[in-house]
Amino acid sequence: MTTNETKEPILPDAVKLMPSTRRAWLVTGLLFVFIVINFGDKALLGLASKPLSAAFGLDAAGYGLVASSFFLLFSVSGVLVGFLANRLPTRWLLLVLVLVWSLSLSPMVWTSSVAVLVASRITLGAAEGPAYGLANHSMFKWFSESKRQLPSSVLLMGSSVGTLFAAPGLTWVIQNVDWRAAFALMALLGVFWCVLWVVLVREEGPYGASGEVTVSDEPSLTVAEHHVAYRRIFFSGTFIGSILLGFAAYFGVAIAVAWVPQFLQDGHGLSPTAAGNVVAAFWAVAGGLILGTGLLSQRLTLRGVSTTWSRGMLSVAMVLLGGILTLLGALASSPTLSVALLMAGIAAPGGVVAIIVTLNEEISPVRQRGAILGTTVALATLAGLIAPTMMGNLVDSAPNALAGYTTGFLILAVICIVAAAVGAALIRPGCDASRLRRPL
Repeated sequence: MTTNETKEPILPDAVKLMPSTRRAWLVTGLLFVFIVINFGDKALLGLASKPLSAAFGLDAAGYGLVASSFFLLFSVSGVLVGFLANRLPTRWLLLVLVLVWSLSLSPMVWTSSVAVLVASRITLGAAEGPAYGLANHSMFKWFSESKRQLPSSVLLMGSSVGTLFAAPGLTWVIQNVDWRAAFALMALLGVFWCVLWVVLVREEGPYGASGEVTVSDEPSLTVAEHHVAYRRIFFSGTFIGSILLGFAAYFGVAIAVAWVPQFLQDGHGLSPTAAGNVVAAFWAVAGGLILGTGLLSQRLTLRGVSTTWSRGMLSVAMVLLGGILTLLGALASSPTLSVALLMAGIAAPGGVVAIIVTLNEEISPVRQRGAILGTTVALATLAGLIAPTMMGNLVDSAPNALAGYTTGFLILAVICIVAAAVGAALIRPGCDASRLRRPL
């Protein structure tokens, strides 16, 4: 007897585990908000620098030390949590980080102690140090390798959006309510994000989480799944070159977050509101450059362009452009032209921080990826420990504030140009990935 039963096709387990695009972008959206809050927290100190410095009796050098204290444990915690992420679910690690952010901001609502202020900044930095690397590690579990650059750039764009909204919004709160109220507001936003994260994200993605099935809808570009000695990865040309590019990019970011509002007020006489508007415009441009760089990088990669060029040399070009524009801005005689060139010079390398993450993800075994990404961000952001203190000391020691700022921007320009030259010589992700696949 013949039957006409329609049998349900049996799908391979790997196909069943493939994440939906909607789910992947929901997670990316929440992680984008995570980065927005992260950079809102960072930007707040710079926006509140004038009333905060007055309340705590800080001069420029003292404020610079407070700003740098944020980065004291920033890199250390980035590495440590990165190694933890090799073994623990990233969704829980992310939740803990944001809870600590909110708790560390709360003393600013009442304290007048410099010691408590510094302790608050150090704790906040320790909790925010792993943020970008861990967010990417979590997001990478939802996208195949060649499609990761755009969502990684979207996450990084959260840094610009966070500061873009923080600049006018928090400046209004500081001017019309109180600078302490702005810290309370950011703490509450962190708690609200935690509630959304717990409700909406209840699993890890299927792409390469430890202890999960790894699926792929295309040939992987990443290192094969044997363990690679960390020293081999850390001493590869791609890792070293990308760290230098990231360091240069973040040197500018750290100056922008900690000093640009004061630079605009003390160096060029802008009001707090006008300075906040310029800062907002700066981060709007920076966000557009981050997204545009990410889109271009991913499009080139999907069209078959070598990642040496679509990621590595594109990053080199953006850092070099930033160095040249910053140099021209520092030397320009027109105040308006100088500010425009300096803001463009700091903004240009911004997207590089997202690209160096995908460069080093490309040469890393999946089960070691959390540690590699944590270390990548930790080393690049060491710039944040140096830049604010350097600028504060330069401003205090110069004959006038503007001269001190100009010297700081010249140093930034040199760092960018040198990093671009070294990065161009060293970054070869395809070659390094192939070499690392071969056991010694």
